Amino acid sequence: MSKKNWTLVDDLESAAQTQVFSGGACNLLDEQGHLLRNDERDAINDWLTEQGIVFFDPQIHPDTHGCEYDYDVHFPVEMAARAAAKINLYEVSLRTFGGITSLEIAADQFRYREPMVIYFSDGTSQTDAVPAHSEKGYPLFVPHGINSSEAAMQAHYHEFIKNANNMRKYLVSFAKELDTLTVTFNDRVYEGDIAISPERMHAADIFRAVVHAASGQRVFVTFTGGDTAQDANGNPVLRLPQNPPKIQMQALLDQYVDEANALRRAMAELVRINVFTRVVYTHRSAIIALEEVLRIKQVIA
Repeated sequence: MSKKNWTLVDDLESAAQTQVFSGGACNLLDEQGHLLRNDERDAINDWLTEQGIVFFDPQIHPDTHGCEYDYDVHFPVEMAARAAAKINLYEVSLRTFGGITSLEIAADQFRYREPMVIYFSDGTSQTDAVPAHSEKGYPLFVPHGINSSEAAMQAHYHEFIKNANNMRKYLVSFAKELDTLTVTFNDRVYEGDIAISPERMHAADIFRAVVHAASGQRVFVTFTGGDTAQDANGNPVLRLPQNPPKIQMQALLDQYVDEANALRRAMAELVRINVFTRVVYTHRSAIIALEEVLRIKQVIA
């Protein structure tokens, strides 16, 4: 197995030396629904290494780290690296949904007020262009093969359900840490509550809830649907058919894309851009932004 010669943090002992957390988009699906390592941050990680910057990249892969991801080994290192990092880099890829990444951005900026660079990438390491975007300039979600390959459709459908459930789990976990965020399970929704139904993803709603609660505002989130909208541990879930007919699956995947685009718009509208928080759209501009923030924080001269 090969390993990139990067200045990586790879154990708990070295985690305290972390200067940059280089995270966000990880594995992505190709046109046939196969899972591939995302290499869009490689040029940025190369630059960090050239500058002697010690960083942690949570996309653990044999090509870069010399090993596969092991939760028991790598999760504690990731948490320690996050705590130590002076600056966070978050990539939101054209090819990945970005659900948990969006919530990490919200928590880091609005709760911890940590310096960060948010990088909306174009979906391939072969080019360095501004990513696909709407007429109003909001970045879009353009996953490979979602409308053309049955295998890719199936893979994206499973990602749809996984991402929705992971965002719900994150929100419930976040509520345990913040006294400004209250989560309830009830079919009765009160005025002012953010209602999360089991039939829709509600990605932008969950993002806004985390942003407002992390900002100190009182937020009430109500998960509807009763016991059938919860897993065995009581976590709220997205309640969709496991193997829907093709037409129904296409309609649900269209909802998935719409949810991702609404989430990206919410991120663009709610992120507070300032000297310590930059939003960029090419890896060249990401490197420039990182260099400037690293200088401001006196990590480099």
